[in-house]
Amino acid sequence: MTAPLLSVRDLRVRFARPGGWTYAVNGISFDLEEGETLGFVGESGSGKTVTSLAITRLLPQRGALIDGGPVLFAGRDILSLDERALRRLRGDEISMVFQDPLTSLNPVLTIEEQVVESIRAHRRVEHADARRRAIQLLGMVGIPAPASQLRRYPHHLSGGMRQRVMIANALALEPKLLIADEPTTALDVTIQAQVLELLRDLTSRAGTSVILITHDLGVIAGMTKRVNVMYAGYIVETGTTRDLFSAAAHPYTVGLLHSIPRVDQRSHERLIPIQGVPPDSSKPTVGCPFAPRCAWRLPICWVENPPLAPTTSEAPVTATGPAASHQTACHNPPTRDEASRGMPLRPGFAAAPSPAAIDVSVVS
Repeated sequence: MTAPLLSVRDLRVRFARPGGWTYAVNGISFDLEEGETLGFVGESGSGKTVTSLAITRLLPQRGALIDGGPVLFAGRDILSLDERALRRLRGDEISMVFQDPLTSLNPVLTIEEQVVESIRAHRRVEHADARRRAIQLLGMVGIPAPASQLRRYPHHLSGGMRQRVMIANALALEPKLLIADEPTTALDVTIQAQVLELLRDLTSRAGTSVILITHDLGVIAGMTKRVNVMYAGYIVETGTTRDLFSAAAHPYTVGLLHSIPRVDQRSHERLIPIQGVPPDSSKPTVGCPFAPRCAWRLPICWVENPPLAPTTSEAPVTATGPAASHQTACHNPPTRDEASRGMPLRPGFAAAPSPAAIDVSVVS
């Protein structure tokens, strides 16, 4: 059995703030196989982007603390690499498409200067050869008249065009891993579909592994084979995309699925929003982080945060990957019928207990 391309174990990220820490990522583990597309989904602040920046060591050295690990990429621990080795790794073997191409592209440099620089920083080629490669890349991502577009500045291009430039730049050196962080943010639906189809086509042809970060479940459904659902810095559910949509096993995932409109939804059926707000990330987690918002919570949820475990077994697991089963971190997972309806159907869950009503000495 071959080793995964990327293997992350117990990754933790904290940010220093006056008087304490912000706990952004709280001990996540997962694997990514060669050629696999793995989705990360969750609401804003769940830790998706911080996870990707920690993997690529792009977090600020002052103020950010990365604990845990290792983060193994092709057998090398990224967290132990020196700056020179990191520069060779980024762009050459790992590339990233950031959320906002307008702020990610340098506004005072032409498209040519930025793409050519990326190529020459990692390949010993003449400027003319790098320019020809840049023209080829812009043509591959569907930019018309690519030679003339090279002379333009980012603000001369539309949002969709800028995103295509970012994709071209990210794929210029044919990396083994592409991290796409909200690649369709601020794009209209038509351009969004074009960009996603472009990503799918280019990465599948090159055999590139992809980590796709998004809050859009529609994008997850169309682009990924496996999904990690993140909440409050934890992976709370993982499995195949089919598992996620047909048999969600964590109350948070159920809430996400029922808070978005569906084409097959009847006009009289209302969306079911997730009540409450995410937990305060400036405080260490006590119990399940989703408990205050969960209709399925039990007394134990206030004091014990469950590990990921297969939905058909109580045996805990520590990683995700194609060979792993559908897993969830929940003391009281919804049944299939409850997940389909988006609410508890068993008696006793109409009014879940509050933390003040729990005798901690009993449940602990």
